[in-house]
Amino acid sequence: MGALANLENRLLAVEPGSQVSVAVRVRNTGSVVDQFTFQILGDAGAWATVQPGTLSLFPSAEETATIAFSPPRSASVPAGQMPFGVRVISKEDPGGSVVEEGVLDIAPFSDVFAELAPRTSRGSGGATHDLAIDNRGNAPLNAALDAVDPDRLLTFDIKPPGVMADPGTAAFAKVAVRPRRRFWRGSSRTRPFQVLIDSPGVASVTVDGTLVQEAILPPWFIRALLLLLGLLVLAVVLWIFLVRPAIQATASERTEDILAQVGITPPPGGFDNDGGDTSPSPTADTSGSASPSPGTPVVAGLGQLLDGRLEAGGQPLAIEAGKTLFITDLVFSNPSDTAVGDIRLERSGQALLVLRLENFRDLDFHFVTPIALIAGQQLTLGCPGGCPGAAVYYSGYQR
Repeated sequence: MGALANLENRLLAVEPGSQVSVAVRVRNTGSVVDQFTFQILGDAGAWATVQPGTLSLFPSAEETATIAFSPPRSASVPAGQMPFGVRVISKEDPGGSVVEEGVLDIAPFSDVFAELAPRTSRGSGGATHDLAIDNRGNAPLNAALDAVDPDRLLTFDIKPPGVMADPGTAAFAKVAVRPRRRFWRGSSRTRPFQVLIDSPGVASVTVDGTLVQEAILPPWFIRALLLLLGLLVLAVVLWIFLVRPAIQATASERTEDILAQVGITPPPGGFDNDGGDTSPSPTADTSGSASPSPGTPVVAGLGQLLDGRLEAGGQPLAIEAGKTLFITDLVFSNPSDTAVGDIRLERSGQALLVLRLENFRDLDFHFVTPIALIAGQQLTLGCPGGCPGAAVYYSGYQR
């Protein structure tokens, strides 16, 4: 008992999205009336139908059923040969069921979709677009990438220059677009271009894109520059006519207050442009006594200001009876280029400073704690080896 089955054609060619049919002849080899059903084995069973679905056959009788295969146009159905099987199942004798095998030859198809993101870009020096390529076909995609613009005003740099994508997958590339020439000012200019996707044996796919080329200087630049210049002019005017006179008046008032605190009365004509005092200044005294010049100002809390010059090997500086001289500043002068040895500043034989002549031409000192000379003491400047022209200038106050 059982069945005998035979496919009329074991190799079937089919285009995805279309249909192909094949007849299967079934014979009842049993001794009783039997009923036969069909089962399609393999991946092709998902989109196969059998008409009629059941055959009832007397012993030794045979009939034909038709199997229709309708593969969808989808990347999930790969191109190439796909084996399938047809199982004929006996109701009366399940063990006598038989299987017939065949092959579907599925044709390849191409379905490429590409998109630029962004489709329109802006910039004075160019921009970069992302290219996405979807392989919706059932065969691998191996494509070369290129780009053109109708006016040849752009240059392109595509990385990578070629892509590969299996069925149902996507590939990506970067498309850098640059203008051949840039411009400083003016309205934006539209630069259309196309990206070409070429694959052997498949029609090229074209994706449109646009670069909106802008000027190097933005439209608001000139207005901002004029506004900035106007602010600068306004600032200069305010400085000349308002701020500077106010600062000078405040400084003059502050100077008068400070001088008044130390007992100096500004002259009626005020101060000159250099901010110096136009009143007579103390003069250097080389007479050998620390006597202030007439008109020397007296500073409250300190005493009478005093300055002078002491020559090397010259007459010593003597302090008046009942007075004390406080020296706050010393300036040594050595005009000789050949003098060597020591120069000594002494207070009644006590060395205050010992300097080497070859180490300086002009040298000044300022003392936070003044050098004090009382009545009866003398200040001398000496050079044991000789130093013609050497001197020291001193300043301070006496009280």
